[in-house]
Amino acid sequence: MQQTVLKRAVFFIGGYEPKTPKAFFSRLLKQISHFDALWGYHSEVSRVEATQDNEVGAVTISTRAAEENWSTNTDFNFLSLDKIVLRDFARPMPMRLFYYTRSFADFLISGVAFQFFKKAWRFGLYFVYPFFVLTSFALVACIVALLTYQWFGLASGLVGVLIFVLAVSGVGERWSTNHLMDLWSFSLDFIRGRRADADAILQRFAETVVATTTAESYDEVILIGHSTGGLLMIDVAARCLSLDKEFACSAREVVLLTLGSTALKAGYHPAGKNFRKSVEQLINDDKLAWVEIQCLTDAINFYKTDPVAEMGLEAKADQAFPIVRSIRIRDMLQCDAYARIKRNLFRVHYQYVCANTKPYWYDFFQICCGPTFLSARVEGRIVGGLPAQEATFV
Repeated sequence: MQQTVLKRAVFFIGGYEPKTPKAFFSRLLKQISHFDALWGYHSEVSRVEATQDNEVGAVTISTRAAEENWSTNTDFNFLSLDKIVLRDFARPMPMRLFYYTRSFADFLISGVAFQFFKKAWRFGLYFVYPFFVLTSFALVACIVALLTYQWFGLASGLVGVLIFVLAVSGVGERWSTNHLMDLWSFSLDFIRGRRADADAILQRFAETVVATTTAESYDEVILIGHSTGGLLMIDVAARCLSLDKEFACSAREVVLLTLGSTALKAGYHPAGKNFRKSVEQLINDDKLAWVEIQCLTDAINFYKTDPVAEMGLEAKADQAFPIVRSIRIRDMLQCDAYARIKRNLFRVHYQYVCANTKPYWYDFFQICCGPTFLSARVEGRIVGGLPAQEATFV
């Protein structure tokens, strides 16, 4: 039986952020050059082919290692949330504040926020961060209004409002507060089935995945979701199975890979019944595999949790589902590179999908472009392209 991947398809959904296929692949190209430099490979990336609506962009990455005598072709498909995110960002600020306040109260009253702190206290702090910043802005505005009352009387209230507006539009933008407000608003509305635009685009993503894997013959198909994309890619995987019951048999191995996933914000929520049904659909499929990568250094994930167990769902009897593995970012990067990013919350969270600067068994580009099947790489914690380069377990 063929032991290496000659042709692979990757479908990737990132976090809740505005990014066009062109912008995504521009960054990817830089990361691949670092990947090649680390391992001594040579990768060629085709020009970006994007759909007219810019929802999906695709390139073919041809990677070869002369010394190791292998080559692999990867059709890498980026599934873009750009339009949805920009549409949310474009809403008037009062509307964004209202939706965020509603979502914060919902997660709090439903008890989900307490689950965050119970299972991953740093994720809990990440959840309350926008609320804390907005409250601080409001307190400063109130203090200014009180201090100026003797001069402006009731008009000092307008001064306070102006201070709050300027703080939100200026400081809030620089501190990512406004972005995170929209992220939590989107998350709640998606969980509660109030995002018809998201449902529609995820259905189109699933149709693209099924059409692509049906039209071509692949050794391996990997559906990758990073951050909030982990939640959304779970949904897409379930839609793929609904569209084609044999989808998980479209390649020798079809794997769902979630990286630094925040899917449990839907899995914990009482209103997330449809999402949990999607997870059950994945559990009930005999062929589909699921790998969940978590990291202690990353605050924006649920470290050392089994997503299926946390959702109260019945696990598969004959296999681990998902296969949960933890990684150590300090072992992926040279000391100077790690020192530069370790205090940057968001940069650490992005390392899952960036090139390593040290050999390590978890390597995003080895997974996407290397010759080894993901299941074998995870099981053997293989460092490098082939099992012969296997290092000690971490």
